[in-house]
Amino acid sequence: MVAKDPKLTRRLEDYLEAVLELVRRDGVARVRDIAARTGVSMSSVTAALRQLAQMELVHHDPYEVVTLTPRGQRMGKTIRRKHDTLVEFLVNVLSVDAERAQKNACRMEHVVDEEVLKRLSMLGDFVEEHGGQGEDWVEEFSAYCQRHGS
Repeated sequence: MVAKDPKLTRRLEDYLEAVLELVRRDGVARVRDIAARTGVSMSSVTAALRQLAQMELVHHDPYEVVTLTPRGQRMGKTIRRKHDTLVEFLVNVLSVDAERAQKNACRMEHVVDEEVLKRLSMLGDFVEEHGGQGEDWVEEFSAYCQRHGS
């Protein structure tokens, strides 16, 4: 019996995200492509894929292509959404350069919870809509959060 929502390590999340991106790009993922994308050995990828397969997140047989299960696709999309939201916030709100934003988002996505991610996204939307105008923009942002469900 597999846990309803398996707890993934940071590294397993990285592998799942890599599989998602490769499947989106190429239709399937191969061990060598996952290794190249993550910067690890093919044997490390194979070991991680075994774990992800046991969690019913990927379909993987030795020497075959890797695909995502529906559950793996959902979890991969959640991880990717976190990453993209963080990059967008870092670049558009904090004016961090794109390369630094990517690297930081890769680390942050593993620890940020949904509520904090939602608030960061809302702050980004708020700043975009209001441009941070006015001396009471912190209070205005608080009111904005209240109006938008949080």
